[in-house]
Amino acid sequence: GHGFALFAVTAINVHAISHVKEGLGYSLAQASLVISFVTAGQFLRVMLGWVLGERFEKRLVAAGCMLMHAAGLLMLTYATGPVILVVSALVHGTAWGLRGPFMQAMRADYFGRTAIGMIIGLSSLITVIGQIGGPILAGLFADWTGDYRLGFTLLAALSGLGSVFFYLAKRPE
Repeated sequence: GHGFALFAVTAINVHAISHVKEGLGYSLAQASLVISFVTAGQFLRVMLGWVLGERFEKRLVAAGCMLMHAAGLLMLTYATGPVILVVSALVHGTAWGLRGPFMQAMRADYFGRTAIGMIIGLSSLITVIGQIGGPILAGLFADWTGDYRLGFTLLAALSGLGSVFFYLAKRPE
């Protein structure tokens, strides 16, 4: 699930400004402002995450965040105006800000604090695929089709699928 999230996160980090500028026709300044809203959404939700993590099951919040990643990426991909762009940025930033810190907390909850170093090390082998793969896939599809729509849509679908993995995750007994 975390690997699938990183497909979307890193693809947006690398390609969103190009998509907004070239694909949607906005200026570089406007495209950069959209990414600023991602950062604002992320920052605000990191601050809220500690409260939600204590009140709700982390895997369910993470599953919801994956759906938000998918929705935010689809809104970014098919935006018809600046309001949708801002909403997409805030939705994606919210998902990233909430889900990101939960990843380490879930690993500790599920596997114990004594094994956390090994678990993070092993899981990094999986997450790096998303970190590298997201921008590459988005870029390849953009080169192939002339825009980011197909690549971003595929990555949104992967995020949606990632929500299933978090939903199904059960704490080992």
